[in-house]
Amino acid sequence: MTKGNLKITVVEAKKLTDVDLFGKSDPYVKLILNEHKSQSTSIKKNDLNPKYNEDFNFITDGENELKVEVWDRNTIGSDELIGSEVVPLAQVYKSGYLDTWVKIKSSHDKRSHGEVKLILEFAY
Repeated sequence: MTKGNLKITVVEAKKLTDVDLFGKSDPYVKLILNEHKSQSTSIKKNDLNPKYNEDFNFITDGENELKVEVWDRNTIGSDELIGSEVVPLAQVYKSGYLDTWVKIKSSHDKRSHGEVKLILEFAY
């Protein structure tokens, strides 16, 4: 079981799909390690290529993957999922570092809905 500290930097996103009827989406990124461990970035108003540069720390307890979701914040009604992807953590545990672009896909059409740049660092 891999226990330690996982630091995730959400650097930016690009080419996000606009899911709003009026204006542009107000995206934020949600990082989910398990049902009890999740954190979110700030919301970027009217931006389909947002810059975040936000750091998050998780204490890992053997989780095998990180789920990355990109949401559109709505002032009326529920937030809308732009897309998601799962990042396997084995390489991060092994090397201690991963710098990657994660392609975000919709659950209903599997097309690309943009990308999120993450830097993952792991230490025991």
